[in-house]
Amino acid sequence: MRPGRLLWPLGAGLVAAGLPILSSGAIAIILYGEKWPGYPLSLLGLSYILAGLLLYRRYYSRLHLWEAVAATTLIWVVTPILGAAPFYWLLRIPALDSLFESVSAWTTTGLTIFTGEPSSSGGVYVPRIEELPEAFKWLRTLTQWEGGLGIVVFTIAVLAPPGISVAVLYLAEGKFERLEASLKRSAILMGEIYVLLTLAGVALFSLAGMPLGDAVHHSMTGVATAGFSTHSESLGFYHTTPILLAGMIVVMMGAVSFSDHYNLLRLRLSSLRDSVELKAQILILALATLAGLALWDRDPSLHHSMQPIDVVFNIVSTSATAGFQSSSLAESGPGYKLLLATLALIGGSAFSTAGGIKVLRILVAMKSIMIEASKTMHPPGYMPNKRLGKYIVGEDLALRTLAAIAAILATYTILVLALLIAAPYTSLEDAMLEVASAMGNVGVSSGITSAATSPLVKSILIAAMSLGRLEVIAYLITAKSLVRL
Repeated sequence: MRPGRLLWPLGAGLVAAGLPILSSGAIAIILYGEKWPGYPLSLLGLSYILAGLLLYRRYYSRLHLWEAVAATTLIWVVTPILGAAPFYWLLRIPALDSLFESVSAWTTTGLTIFTGEPSSSGGVYVPRIEELPEAFKWLRTLTQWEGGLGIVVFTIAVLAPPGISVAVLYLAEGKFERLEASLKRSAILMGEIYVLLTLAGVALFSLAGMPLGDAVHHSMTGVATAGFSTHSESLGFYHTTPILLAGMIVVMMGAVSFSDHYNLLRLRLSSLRDSVELKAQILILALATLAGLALWDRDPSLHHSMQPIDVVFNIVSTSATAGFQSSSLAESGPGYKLLLATLALIGGSAFSTAGGIKVLRILVAMKSIMIEASKTMHPPGYMPNKRLGKYIVGEDLALRTLAAIAAILATYTILVLALLIAAPYTSLEDAMLEVASAMGNVGVSSGITSAATSPLVKSILIAAMSLGRLEVIAYLITAKSLVRL
């Protein structure tokens, strides 16, 4: 691996990091008259963009696959660090807390330390979301919106010329499908669909009775399946059935594959009907909803802590890995928390803004098991049906899928144990939900995450969010590449 070739992807990451910072500063100045922190944010964002463009133009060159994986991983490590600077520099939030909020934003997780408590790092007061300047509310939203589409997709659509380098970067970020033969055209189409979904979300929230400003914020973070809100109570601040229904539609739009959206917009209804992943998402959601309502009927703690609409909303939001909450989960029973943890780990579509293992991987793993089972029940030479919708489940796909699932589940187990050791008074179900929420880039919380959370627990959750965004194997490949330097 050639270290110099990592500089142009890093430049692209600087540009990506600078855009939400510059934009939030400009919005604060123009719409709210916030000269502070508007001007400092604008200056910092512009500095990032100029430095990034300089690196990008000076060092652009083609990358091999291993270099691309390492470059993508480093981008997703460095960009949140750059994004933490405004919180640390302007809000005077401790460094670890600033990094936590930035990682949560860029990975579209949605866990937040803005809970209105003294920080465990030095006792500095960390404000509630409502106490933040408007500039920082927009910074959180814009960062999640860009992070939902993906830094690499943004780079391909806006900066990068066609070529093998962008193709391997695209693969390294976990995107295995494209909407058109041209990768650059595919990235642009993804961006167009993303904007269209966001506008549809704004319309839905507005029609449901949400003020326009909040409708824009919640649509952007909802379609990104991210979950940051302008209120500490999330959508529970409104808690009206129309707004909660609108929220469920918006987050599911983000969790559905870009391919399915594309087919719908092109009126390719037969392709949409044949989408095995979409069918599986609907089935999982239906079964989880029935299970949640059954728990609500039988679990007194759940029955008294939330209404049926809350039970369903939290299930839909978690399944979409969005992280909006309509009520607190602190008092809900262990069965409901474990249900949400399972949904957080499964996640949404593979070609969407959602996190988690991904529904398609679950389907491929199940198909692989069925193929092997059918082989044992038939004589040698039998050729089982390997088709799964538009995919052919060969040995290579099956092995890669099972390896990815095994790596995620092993890492999840280690992080749950680490959290239980770091916070010994935490219940098992709370630890499982919090780590699943972090690794699945979901953002629902059982109450563990706050400014007062211990530095060790925050560090564990930062690791979980980062590992969940690019997944474990990308980090292993990067570590191996760096060892070879």
